[in-house]
Amino acid sequence: MPTPKQIAQVRNNFRALTQAREAIFLPVYEQLAAFAPEHDRKYDIPMLARAVRLENLFELSLLCMDHPTVLFGTLHRLGRDYAQYGSWMDAHELLTNLILNSLAQATRELSANSWTEELAEAWRETLHVMVSGMIEGAKSHETAAQAS
Repeated sequence: MPTPKQIAQVRNNFRALTQAREAIFLPVYEQLAAFAPEHDRKYDIPMLARAVRLENLFELSLLCMDHPTVLFGTLHRLGRDYAQYGSWMDAHELLTNLILNSLAQATRELSANSWTEELAEAWRETLHVMVSGMIEGAKSHETAAQAS
């Protein structure tokens, strides 16, 4: 779990990037399509809609980050909902790296020296929590589906 300082860093960075968010999240899916087209084909919604959903996931997760019970409940639910898109589970490391690179680029464009190793680590920790919670939810969905 990110420390309170890391949560504050990530929230502040995300808030500072408000105007650039489409330029952060849309390229993630464009790059996923280029690097791993087999994963991209599993989605049945346009890239822009995926980018908006990803932005909303970040918004919601960062709001709940101080409340682990609420956060994990939310992430589990989202993981179950997104279980149909197996691509994000199969490619979560690639997606995480694409997101980090996109955040770093947008942050550097905002201010040249503002992307630090400390901020990168805070984002890595935050993304790890988000992905882990969603994977647990997706796995619980798979388990329930196999039991029925």
